[in-house]
Amino acid sequence: MSVDNIIQVIILGIIEGITEFLPISSTGHLLIVQQFDEYFTRRSDAFTIVIQLGAILAVVIFYWPTLIDLAKNWR
Repeated sequence: MSVDNIIQVIILGIIEGITEFLPISSTGHLLIVQQFDEYFTRRSDAFTIVIQLGAILAVVIFYWPTLIDLAKNWR
């Protein structure tokens, strides 16, 4: 993997992370950036799925105490 590809992945990860907490489509932003900027090479759907999984995992970790409280007070 070249340095150029690593930089692209880091930038796309930052875009995904920033837009995950906004009430707008984070995946849509990834697709738009990849479509309209010639610097970015088109990534596979597997890449989009993995980066989404990472973002979802980050949200779960961030809200873990709240999720535990919800599970304890279910009734």
